[in-house]
Amino acid sequence: MIESTKIRCQWVPSDNQLMQTYHDLEWGTPTTSTQALFELLTLEIFQSGLSWQIILNKRDHFRRAFAQFSAAQVANFNQQDIENLMNNADIVRNRRKILATINNAQVIVNDFPDNQFSEYIWSFTGYHVIKHHYAHYFEIPKFDSLAVVVSQNLRQRHFQFIGPVTIYSFLQASGIVNDHELGCFRSD
Repeated sequence: MIESTKIRCQWVPSDNQLMQTYHDLEWGTPTTSTQALFELLTLEIFQSGLSWQIILNKRDHFRRAFAQFSAAQVANFNQQDIENLMNNADIVRNRRKILATINNAQVIVNDFPDNQFSEYIWSFTGYHVIKHHYAHYFEIPKFDSLAVVVSQNLRQRHFQFIGPVTIYSFLQASGIVNDHELGCFRSD
């Protein structure tokens, strides 16, 4: 059980166990597995325009629907798989986001063999975590210059649905950027 007396980032509801667990164990934790990075990127894409709570509530369904986020398997999804996803009420059914996810899996498989996607993503920061020191989540920008550079580079590599706001959220979630607020037990 997650300890509810810990001081957390102010965006984490004190009565929401799922969000507390995500905050305490995942958000901002440096992630180097290509599979985990593909999952976080995909979830951030699906979150666009929605709340993170919706995506967390559906996360296990997304994992089943997208082959546990195996890029190799998702890259081979066909038209029938797309229609199955569009008919799956347990996930967010957005055709553009589904197609972007399949496309992004294909780019990862074709351009980044042997976990090289992780190396590529981390290379933007010289393989270091960028630690910000914000006192309140209202100070955290929707995106920054790093997110713009990463987004543009991903776009050049033919990734889809990867604007700077989505990429900044991805960088935070994957721990490349540490935006835990000052005072949070995870701020280091």
